[in-house]
Amino acid sequence: MHIARMDQLGSEIRKTRKALGLSQTDLALATGLSIKFLSQLETGKADNPSFANILEITRALGGQVMLDWPDISIAPAPTQTDGDGV
Repeated sequence: MHIARMDQLGSEIRKTRKALGLSQTDLALATGLSIKFLSQLETGKADNPSFANILEITRALGGQVMLDWPDISIAPAPTQTDGDGV
């Protein structure tokens, strides 16, 4: 499952769950999340699911989470001295 935007999350979870032959009840039992929450998530009605919930669902579906922040600039790490001023 590849999700580039959060608005794709629910439909991709549903598609993957169904492809694996899992019911919402199965996924709820595997994640500890409620069926109601999973239903709301799959239909786009759950506002802002937590990263922990997304991780649990992804693991239960046999996937992995990869983050890509191409717009974030990273400042160079500060240099360290060895104590003698060099």
